[in-house]
Amino acid sequence: MNIDTDMQYAFMTGIRDDFKTNGAYLAAQIGNPDGSDVPNKKYYDPRRWLREGEKAFITRLKKAFEDLNNVDTL
Repeated sequence: MNIDTDMQYAFMTGIRDDFKTNGAYLAAQIGNPDGSDVPNKKYYDPRRWLREGEKAFITRLKKAFEDLNNVDTL
């Protein structure tokens, strides 16, 4: 197991999946499936999609702890 590589991939996966899910909102600053004059700032704000990467990172890290039998050991 290469935890560093797994974590990098998990982080990228979280961001990639978010971009796929919200692609229509990321195409322009204004205009999306909700309306032609609706702003998209909350979708292209990097803090939001970086948080999705962090969530995927956390999920993968928990899985690594389980695989390494290192849950509740302290």
